[in-house]
Amino acid sequence: MMRAARLVAVLCCGLTALAQQAAKFRSTETHADRSVTFRFSAPKAAKVELLLENRAARLPMHKENDGVWTVTTEPLAPEIYGYRFAVDGRAETVRDPQNPAKRYGNSLLAIPGTPPKPWERTAALRGTVTHHTYTTKTVVGLPANRSEFVVYTPPGYDPKARPYPVLYLLHVWGDDAGSWVEFAQADVILDNLIAERKARPMVVVMPLGYGEMSFTKDYKVWDDRAAVARNLSLFSKALLTEVIPQVEGAYNVRLDAAGRAVLGASMGGLESLVVGLNHPETFAWVGGESAALQHQDFGELLALFSPKAPGRRLVWMVCGKDDELAGDNRRLADWLQAKGQQVNFEEPDGTHSYIVWREGLVRFVQVIFPAGG
Repeated sequence: MMRAARLVAVLCCGLTALAQQAAKFRSTETHADRSVTFRFSAPKAAKVELLLENRAARLPMHKENDGVWTVTTEPLAPEIYGYRFAVDGRAETVRDPQNPAKRYGNSLLAIPGTPPKPWERTAALRGTVTHHTYTTKTVVGLPANRSEFVVYTPPGYDPKARPYPVLYLLHVWGDDAGSWVEFAQADVILDNLIAERKARPMVVVMPLGYGEMSFTKDYKVWDDRAAVARNLSLFSKALLTEVIPQVEGAYNVRLDAAGRAVLGASMGGLESLVVGLNHPETFAWVGGESAALQHQDFGELLALFSPKAPGRRLVWMVCGKDDELAGDNRRLADWLQAKGQQVNFEEPDGTHSYIVWREGLVRFVQVIFPAGG
């Protein structure tokens, strides 16, 4: 509510200025071939560059006579792109003042597909997204010790039907329990794949991904192996001893490892791989996207790992080729394979990006719980 209120206030205060700018130029223009022209007004700037999500290189923009900078991309694949502008090489970038759609420091632009992509809202029946709070005895630093998790139930969810398989979906560092829905359209993806019979109806659980809330304060914490280990240990305990028992007590979900999967991105990818690989009795299906594996000793991290764990169905990893974590993810895949564990490792074009994670979620759920399986 607070985030929405701030957005409304900003939009109201800047309405006149935005109207004047819009009358002069459009900040984004999508062409028939899905190329996009971006425009940004900076009459006094000497250089402006476009930062476009999932592109490692910045795109230099050209200054027109009216002080508006412009660049046209190559045709873009249908997706939801974050973008922002860098002015005169400054580290602090700028969002598009004409565009209220945003994700943290990025403005957002949707390029629709024909037919619609799985993350685009269609006429498919909608599932339900429910927010839960509970008193934690494990997570440190939460006000009144109140933690949270978000649950997606599929259209037509029946608490008395055959139990549903369940996916535990873990978010990136800096995000919260609702981020897979807000920024990655996880609920829309599940609605569409289920409607198209590309995935079985399933329950998806998205917990708060921290064990130690001080871990969220500064990105430099990732250089502190002890802090990473403490956060990971406490989160793993909260997931296994608090979240999963509550979900299994409140929802009609399967209670066997073959009916449970875990997937996460970045920080969540580290968590999903560690929890999943160390606990095959809980999760038969394990996935990690762009996992935050920097500075890690895999022998210590996966002390309980065994490639001969009975019932393990899949170990799947994905990381963009231009992601700074690509080397660490390859290193873990190689380490697991040297131990005798088969790993499905994908390395698509891309960076540390919601595009990689959103598309990875689409592929993962179709493999773990296919329709008719």
